[in-house]
Amino acid sequence: MHTKRIALATSIGIIGVAVALFAGVFSGSTPDADAGQGSVGHDLVVALRGTGDAFTMDIPTTDAGTTQGTCFTVDLVDLATGNVIGDASDCLADIVPDAGGGMALTGTTFFNFPGGELVSRGRTTVQPVLDGSVDFTHITGAVPQDGDNSVLSGTGRFNQAEGAVRLSGAVNLAELDSDGKITFDCVFVISLNK
Repeated sequence: MHTKRIALATSIGIIGVAVALFAGVFSGSTPDADAGQGSVGHDLVVALRGTGDAFTMDIPTTDAGTTQGTCFTVDLVDLATGNVIGDASDCLADIVPDAGGGMALTGTTFFNFPGGELVSRGRTTVQPVLDGSVDFTHITGAVPQDGDNSVLSGTGRFNQAEGAVRLSGAVNLAELDSDGKITFDCVFVISLNK
């Protein structure tokens, strides 16, 4: 009887290990495996960080008919780990300045994740910093309306992706006119539903 209990316990233990290994393989359970993964029903929280030099690039046509943007490429950071997982190009177009030193613009962002590219678009507000944020000159933001699809396209694991992309960030525009540079620290929350 005692031998049967040991055999049964061993069998249960082996089955448990097999199930755990199976689940781990198919869930990508390590933090590094999950970095920047686009899972339906989950938010990807990333940041664009660094200083980028201006260049012109073709972008998907905006509502105003614009087909080129002024773009800046910086690091793409997974905020869950702090690791750089790729890069991103933020492209600005259809800029409408206001009298207070701010502006509205169309931002098209090309996120180059491991295993796929995701392209999103949002109408963005940029306003001067009034207090705090000492290394930055402007605060940026774009909040999609419920039901909006901010995703324009995707490749690899983002093929046919849909969802909302929210921007909350800060930029330093002090070197934009003189040197064509913008420094970014912009957080994007990407909520994929497909």
